[in-house]
Amino acid sequence: MSPGSLFDPLADAYDQARPSYPDQLFVDLEMLAGRPVAGAGVVDVGAGTGIATRAMLARGAQVLPVDLGPVMLDRLRRHSPDLPVVRGDGEALPLRAACADLVTYAQAWHWVGVPAAAAEAARVLRPGGSLAVWWNDVDAEDFHWYQRQQDRLEAMSPGYTRDYRSRPFAEELRWTGLFAEVVTVTCRWYREIDLDRYETWLRSKSFVAAIGDRVEDFLAAERRSLLRSFPDGLIIEPFRTVLVVARLP
Repeated sequence: MSPGSLFDPLADAYDQARPSYPDQLFVDLEMLAGRPVAGAGVVDVGAGTGIATRAMLARGAQVLPVDLGPVMLDRLRRHSPDLPVVRGDGEALPLRAACADLVTYAQAWHWVGVPAAAAEAARVLRPGGSLAVWWNDVDAEDFHWYQRQQDRLEAMSPGYTRDYRSRPFAEELRWTGLFAEVVTVTCRWYREIDLDRYETWLRSKSFVAAIGDRVEDFLAAERRSLLRSFPDGLIIEPFRTVLVVARLP
């Protein structure tokens, strides 16, 4: 197992500025999983600082967070000190078989190998249980500030491309042959965020950290660009939340 998560050095920024998830996500999750979140036994893999974990706890779920990063899990436990946590890898979950109603991945599924992680999810799910994976994707392709940002990232962050999460996630899960049905839904929402917090949000991203010694140049250019579009320093950031739910027979 890896000694930690590449997000461990970013844990403070992650905890301060990452967005949560809209209520509609959990409405859709319950519909597609065929059961309420309340009372569900959930294994939240790649739990990080606990953003999705806390959202599900607030809705009455019994959640076991799993993450590779000890620093990320430390931040999670600061918010939820009585909650047990597991340090582990989604491709080799240190859990017994048939112990969960839901296995969830919030902002994390693109980091795992699908065949191994899907097989592990299917192993720890009870019959009829569901694997649910979701992402908050910035939905700003039509805005000049976002296109300028993406151009800058592609020029400065090694290997970064703006379509890095454009994969057939549902089809990949269908191809495993493990699930009776796989369904994708999306919802749109936005948040208002001040410029300082937006910069912290950028600092929480692995591909921004990958810029290395020039990261301050990148952030300074971002600040100038954003102030052109949002002179009052209050950024309206639109999101598209994508949810894929795969149910066992």
